[in-house]
Amino acid sequence: MPLQRIDTVVVGGGISGLAYAHARGPASELVVLEASERAGGLVRTTALGALGEFHCELGPETLRFEARGGLTDMLRELDLVAERPPKESRRRYLVCRGRLVEAPLGVGKFLRTPLLSWRGKLRMIAEPFRSKHLGNDGSVAEFVRHRIGEEALQGLLDPLVSGIHAGDPAVLSMRACFPRLVELVEKHGGLFRAQWKTRGEPAPSVMKTKGGCEAITRALAAALGAKLRLHARVHSFAREGERWLIESDAGRFDAARVVLAMPAAGAAALLAHAAPAIARRISEIESESLSSLVHVYRREQVGHPLAGFGYLVASREKLRHLGTLFSSSIAPDACPPTHVVLRTLLGGARAPHLAAAPELELLDIVRAEVHPLLAIRGEPELVAVQRWRATLPRFDLAHPARVQAIERALPPTLSLLGNYLRGIGVNHLVAAARTLAQHHGP
Repeated sequence: MPLQRIDTVVVGGGISGLAYAHARGPASELVVLEASERAGGLVRTTALGALGEFHCELGPETLRFEARGGLTDMLRELDLVAERPPKESRRRYLVCRGRLVEAPLGVGKFLRTPLLSWRGKLRMIAEPFRSKHLGNDGSVAEFVRHRIGEEALQGLLDPLVSGIHAGDPAVLSMRACFPRLVELVEKHGGLFRAQWKTRGEPAPSVMKTKGGCEAITRALAAALGAKLRLHARVHSFAREGERWLIESDAGRFDAARVVLAMPAAGAAALLAHAAPAIARRISEIESESLSSLVHVYRREQVGHPLAGFGYLVASREKLRHLGTLFSSSIAPDACPPTHVVLRTLLGGARAPHLAAAPELELLDIVRAEVHPLLAIRGEPELVAVQRWRATLPRFDLAHPARVQAIERALPPTLSLLGNYLRGIGVNHLVAAARTLAQHHGP
């Protein structure tokens, strides 16, 4: 194959690579190489059923939008519409002693919640009097225990961390996982003080694009056109002087700049010879694996009203699943009104073996644990399992220093994008991609 001289090669056609290439603009001289048959990576919406009448997310269920920012701006550029889920679906539930309890998001609900004893509630209320310096550079567990107490950690934050990171609060770095909360404490002296000081600022919103989350990556791929190459695995990657030589299934490229927008393991493997020191630091990052099980029922089979977003499970409940999303409540057009679509997550740090467990074993767990919680009778009409192996990076206590070391070691013509660096949410990934694109120019 002839050698193609080009400004930028982007390796990876997930949300990061697509968002970066889109932000560079139509005049940019670049190519996006994606090894698989589809773009979008973990962002994936699919249709199930004989007529495709059931729609479900296999990756992110919803998206988190800031009032202003990368994701909001990008959707506007793509002429995509995002809407908030129905009001009744905004309730969140936690499992408490074998039943669902609404998460105490308001003052009244907090005072009445059975999730905490009165001692635990009083400990939380004392948060403004805690030192703003302690726990900020420790684990999530240390931070939460210091600020609002052990009961709040076990009953409220433990399930939240499992739901977002599928990880162990005692292992994860607070500054890496929730940097905004640390910043607020350091600036305002505490969480409650920060809430009061920022009360006039617009809060982030949970939104969903029409057509599902994959509508975004489909639109990005369509906008890129021939710049996106599928079935284009990169086989070799080497630096020659100030340029990079890339050999792939889509051809050979001589690039002035390379952007690696791929999972940690793939980036480490590709950099093993070209930048071994960086590759070693990336390979230190461990990741959690998950199984996502979609199960569909007739509406009359489910006794629970499903008026909410879903529920999460605290470790102390000793259940084997992490939680269940009420997908058809979040997006009522996900199925006919005669049915409901649920999605149960299993695996993570709490039960890593379940990420690879057979479908029958996962279904047994759903029958034993989810059915009683939601008053489900009978068998699901439809089941689909999606396994995400080594998907959620573990932001451990060494992660902040590790990322700084990686970024310091990068040569000016090599950039990294991905959820293993500074944030796992789609909004974080899009913001990082657009910031990098702005730095690189058209």
